[in-house]
Amino acid sequence: MTKTEALSEYERERLENIRQNQEMLRSLNLASGPMMQTAKVVHKGRTKPRTTRRGKENSKRPSDSEDEKPRHSDDDEGGDDDDNDSDYGAMGKTKRRSKTAVATRRSKRLRGENASEEVTEIEKAAVETGDFSDLLQTGEEKFGTTADAIKVTGHYSGWVEPGVMDRLGIRSNAAEAWESEGGGKFSFKDPLGTGKKVSKRMAGGQSVAKYVASKLLRKNPNSYFYRHTEPGVEQWTGDWTDEERQVFLDVARQFGCGDKWGLFSTYIPHRVGYQCSNYYRQYVIPAGWIIDDNYRLDSAGNAVYVGNHRRSAR
Repeated sequence: MTKTEALSEYERERLENIRQNQEMLRSLNLASGPMMQTAKVVHKGRTKPRTTRRGKENSKRPSDSEDEKPRHSDDDEGGDDDDNDSDYGAMGKTKRRSKTAVATRRSKRLRGENASEEVTEIEKAAVETGDFSDLLQTGEEKFGTTADAIKVTGHYSGWVEPGVMDRLGIRSNAAEAWESEGGGKFSFKDPLGTGKKVSKRMAGGQSVAKYVASKLLRKNPNSYFYRHTEPGVEQWTGDWTDEERQVFLDVARQFGCGDKWGLFSTYIPHRVGYQCSNYYRQYVIPAGWIIDDNYRLDSAGNAVYVGNHRRSAR
């Protein structure tokens, strides 16, 4: 009989919990040092390390200079749940998932100062309980309150960029756009509102979500532009230019941002909604250009969504 087989069910569960929390510590850059000696009986944490899947794009834009800011991939289609967008649009009700905002930790480690080797009570509690939420900071705690930072509530209040709207004949608001293109009752089985269930066979080899979006240019432009550029406009991939970054910030300053990324992206030619969403999480929030209380920053400076996962229109 091996040592593992000789352990009781409780002991095996205890060891598995310790292993899971050690992985959590590594994802928060806290896996080294004295904290690892404090682990006792722990429970599964709530935060999972992010994984990404390289999305397929139809083209690449010309490369930029090598001295550009640190690179972050914004080309993964779909992104995480924290983009606040549904797969298809605003015409149907969707399930809501709420998450209570938590208190934040103000340690030297997260302020970029030299942390002492002494393990804090908060760190001990995180290891013992598996709840690492107190190890996160708000944007204002990390960067301070600056005049240059744009403060948003996590919502976009605009519509399609006026030039795009005129060129494509898109109506002036979501309700008119939906009804003018046939209306119908939205559901996830029938996102086009045609009364017919959408199947993989209808998608013809592409993802069902991308197929559905391609049919909603004028009926639900938020859904269309989340995965597609304006017809005839090349989609770029890779690093964003300084000009694109400035347009992103100007639009956020005027209309806010954090959801409805398809509509938001109409102001940035060559980019689609999911690219804007990923750029926001991977680059804009960690850089402190925009302060959004729906996000916290971990010790590595990565954005972690802590807001209400309420879905809104794509």
